[in-house]
Amino acid sequence: MANKRKRRILFLFIVPALVFYLVFWISPVLMSFFYGLTNWSGLGDYDFVGLDNFKFLIKEGTLFNSMRNTIIYAVIVVVWGNLQALALALLLNMKLKARGAFRTIFYIPALFSTIVVAFIWSYVYAPYYGMLYEVLGKVGIGENLNLLGSTSTALIAVAFVETWKTSGTMTIIYLAGLQNIPEEVMESARIDGCSAWQSTIRVKIPMLANTITINVMLGLINGFKSFDYVFALTGGGPGTSSSTLMYSIYKMAFMEGQFGKAEALAVVAFIFILAISVVTLLIMKRKEIEA
Repeated sequence: MANKRKRRILFLFIVPALVFYLVFWISPVLMSFFYGLTNWSGLGDYDFVGLDNFKFLIKEGTLFNSMRNTIIYAVIVVVWGNLQALALALLLNMKLKARGAFRTIFYIPALFSTIVVAFIWSYVYAPYYGMLYEVLGKVGIGENLNLLGSTSTALIAVAFVETWKTSGTMTIIYLAGLQNIPEEVMESARIDGCSAWQSTIRVKIPMLANTITINVMLGLINGFKSFDYVFALTGGGPGTSSSTLMYSIYKMAFMEGQFGKAEALAVVAFIFILAISVVTLLIMKRKEIEA
């Protein structure tokens, strides 16, 4: 009886959090599936239109354009973000003078808010007077440079800002993983004749399998939810060249008042992101086992 009473008391503590989760997470997700089948404008009545919203998104090109941009953005964030974070972690793990100061400096970008980061990089990318224009102008290659104003470079430029902002967090995670590698293992590698490069490639990186999985998933999350820097730096432009799934949903709902179509796009985004995340996680877990 005492155990049953304890379980009931513990359950009562869980109930408020469970209700909050159901009301503010599960319920909106389920309602999105329903409103995606209507022509709801955000207020008032609506009509059931079936799959017309999905057909519209495909026919207009919004779906494939935003999915393509999101995939490109996520790939850049995952690949470049992890490469630079791993390189920084390996560097900061060396026995350097003022190593603690360097670690603090490289983590600083993670402390800035989105609006501060966007303001800094809007100056860096600014044509005619920005920092990048001035630096490249010294070597004669900065003329007519407008990374945020070009359809071919806007998305890449915004993705680079994302990797700059998250590099500190990813570096700290890699650094923690490197410091957990037993010194005996590295000593054995040196005794076996491994050079510093061979030790890094064949010992350190394989032993960072769990850490790599964490950072890859963090990169995917940041890539798939890409909205804030797109909104602040390009507004989805030029044209729709940097419109990601999240930004397209926001624009369609709150700027164009097409909540039904926005909900339909949100449903597709939910299924797409869930599928990619699960597949990636399974692949990374398999790689961990092999390592």
